[in-house]
Amino acid sequence: MKTVSREELYEQVWSKPMTKVAADYGVTGTALKKTCDRHHVPTPERGYWAKLEFGKRVNKEALPPLTTPNLPMVTISGSSEQHLSPSVREAKEKARDRLHKHAAAKPLLVPTSEPTLSIVEPPCLAATRRAILKARPDDQGFAAAKSKGVVPLKIATASVERGIRVLSQLFALAETQGHSPKATEDGLVLVVESETIAFGLEEQPEKTLHQPTAAELKRRDERARWGYTTDPWPKYDQVPSGRLAIVIYANPYSGLRRTYSDGNTQALERMLPDILAGFVGHAAYISERRRETDERERRQREAEARRQREEAFNSREKRRLQFVDAVHEQLTQRDKLTAVLSHLENATSEDATRVSAMTTSWQRQLPFSSRCFMIRATVQMR
Repeated sequence: MKTVSREELYEQVWSKPMTKVAADYGVTGTALKKTCDRHHVPTPERGYWAKLEFGKRVNKEALPPLTTPNLPMVTISGSSEQHLSPSVREAKEKARDRLHKHAAAKPLLVPTSEPTLSIVEPPCLAATRRAILKARPDDQGFAAAKSKGVVPLKIATASVERGIRVLSQLFALAETQGHSPKATEDGLVLVVESETIAFGLEEQPEKTLHQPTAAELKRRDERARWGYTTDPWPKYDQVPSGRLAIVIYANPYSGLRRTYSDGNTQALERMLPDILAGFVGHAAYISERRRETDERERRQREAEARRQREEAFNSREKRRLQFVDAVHEQLTQRDKLTAVLSHLENATSEDATRVSAMTTSWQRQLPFSSRCFMIRATVQMR
């Protein structure tokens, strides 16, 4: 959440496109436009920045004086998208700039209610068209289609043709940026910057207060006899509204926007550059997460290799110390025997038999090296 003055917001929206200012606050362009209108902050008209870029004459509307005393400061509540990494935001911003410039140069992205050039339906949408036309609408009037190589759809029959045209325009715009559709087992996806982005087209339902039927009223009365107080019908009915939305099925906890729908003043077709820029943002986010995962796994592999090297070193050192201890023990025993033999050199002849028996017994118990030493010492004594 950020708070700025009207004057500061006015300078921002006239210094760069609304989409960029909205991105800085983590909101949509439509939401920022409503905020400006509520605080009586004029905004550039449609096509202002394209005209300015090509050197055409433009008019900058002055900031009017504020008549309402409680609106001098503007509070803008942004989304978690503002917490994205700089690389993801930069990729999305660059894609948005390219797409808006392309749309300004070739204005083919217009609602079906406006005059437009014929949009060629790409062959990849043939399976989607067949699947949605075969689907039977449910009780609320929505038909659904989802299968291999098909864009997942939930849409009313009256909106099918417009939905197919929206998808055709989306793929046509994506092709200009080097992005391509790909048929998978789960549906038709869009490959953006080598990343696979799944998405679908849905018609947003409109809620209307449910009007109970005679059978439902009768059932309520029967339930009331048994003490039930709740109504046996839903509070609202959901019916087709004609408002379409493109939903991106990726990164649900990333903070990136995933749903783009028709607004009160802007149709979905006009939003396609922003939608495709959103695809790029999701692709950049996936790539960044993969790099982080690869880097984390690399560090884990290096740590495991260091652990194994340290374990091998410690094992070698343990064996070496064991060898040193064994040698030291034998040397200690030899020193003891040397001291005993030195003492026995002064023994009398009548002790020879007893000494010979002792050395024979020791030879059986001592290691080979010590036995050799003992034999030599006994021979010397004799």
